[in-house]
Amino acid sequence: MKEKKWVDCPSCGSKGAMKYKKGISETYRNLGYEPITVTNLDGYFCSACGEGIFSIKSSKTITSKLTDEKARQDSKRVVASDLIDVDSVAKKLSVTRQRVHQMMDEGKISYVYVGKHRFPVRDNESSYNKLKKRIHHVAHK
Repeated sequence: MKEKKWVDCPSCGSKGAMKYKKGISETYRNLGYEPITVTNLDGYFCSACGEGIFSIKSSKTITSKLTDEKARQDSKRVVASDLIDVDSVAKKLSVTRQRVHQMMDEGKISYVYVGKHRFPVRDNESSYNKLKKRIHHVAHK
């Protein structure tokens, strides 16, 4: 996907107010988690209202970092019986092991760390069934 060069602010409507900035840090606070800071972000930000749009690369970095840090924090509170192996999830979703890891990276499947290894969290059956329907609906378009 090609990156859009923003000129006018989509939030406040100011003409020519969007300026490209890089090296930005953003701290995210989610209920039940320690604050998570993501650094080296870039995007276009309005000089009038301060609103901004991160680049595609930065958006992916934010998602990946938040997912990974939440998994590390969840590792301290999730019990082993709530975990499922990657092969079982792949079989349930009828996808490859690589796709399961990719979906964990994208935040579509919750996971935790056990040592250096990632394990999906056993969600209820309905969430895996919904995910499976979305996967196969997109694949058959």
